[in-house]
Amino acid sequence: METLEKNRWTITDAQKLYRIKSRHTLIAAESRGELPEAARESRGSTKVRVWSLDQLPPIGGKYGFMDKPLKQIVICIYTPKGGVLKTATTGNLARIAALHNIKTLVIGLDFQKSISNYLLPTPQFESMEELRAYIKKYRSIGLYNILFKGASPEDVIYKTSIPTLDIIPETSDLIAVERALRSENRREYVFKDLIEECFPQYDLIIMDNTPAWTQLTECSLTAANNLLSPLGCDYETFQALGENFIHIENFRKKMRLSWDNFVIVPTLLELNNLSKEVYELYKREFGEMILPCPIRRTVKGQEARVSNMSIFEYDPTSDLSDDYYKMVIALWDRILKKTNTK
Repeated sequence: METLEKNRWTITDAQKLYRIKSRHTLIAAESRGELPEAARESRGSTKVRVWSLDQLPPIGGKYGFMDKPLKQIVICIYTPKGGVLKTATTGNLARIAALHNIKTLVIGLDFQKSISNYLLPTPQFESMEELRAYIKKYRSIGLYNILFKGASPEDVIYKTSIPTLDIIPETSDLIAVERALRSENRREYVFKDLIEECFPQYDLIIMDNTPAWTQLTECSLTAANNLLSPLGCDYETFQALGENFIHIENFRKKMRLSWDNFVIVPTLLELNNLSKEVYELYKREFGEMILPCPIRRTVKGQEARVSNMSIFEYDPTSDLSDDYYKMVIALWDRILKKTNTK
């Protein structure tokens, strides 16, 4: 599989990724056998330590900025409006958590297959026959098979390039799942039961939803213990929110749900006055639900996604990386305060 992912990480690279101040911290830990042994590559007259991508999670687990939760965290990412960096938020959170040795599963629930294309990029093929064979083998067994056909978890879970990050990708059978759920008893609890029975080994499960309100959305909201909603700082998104957020609240009351956190992430912030005004409106409207760490609109995010990397990996010193860093720190602090004290 050909991707643009970075797979050679020096000590300096690891420092930037995990925001580690001293390089000697990593050198000493490796010499004590506390970290994976790095390869030595010649750079001129010197030998440089180099780790591969799959060696990074233990480094992040020991010296990074995200602690492993004591209990399983299940996050529903849902926003009743498209184009607000929902998939980018899912992908960045999932990859950086996995790079901190937090065993993470992403469940794709968007019919556009956005998160699958992000985390499971399609290889290059020389013929249509090869492409069809790939799709038949790797993209045809999905949630429908495990929910209604008795498939095992191993049949629907796919590995990514990070050993601590797995995904159940969106497949064409999502439509069949949506239809089948309508006739199920306790249909809102189908995902909750599935996670408890089949996926207890994961520290973090993230469900990436379509903007439309569907049976899949209801199952996702019911299964989650945290709800995360990215909201674009633009007037069109602000206009679309009213009735849709009332719908979420009505469903929560109907199902008697009690999420640990309902967090709103402002995204697509621009320098113009209108965008800033919308952000201020969000803060007044939603109060403590808003993370005061807006994600700005920038081409860097698109470049990282096309490269199948988080912004932390793609450009760890960029302003956008700082935005996501502040967001993840604030979000993770809120989540762990509730999760680790129960």
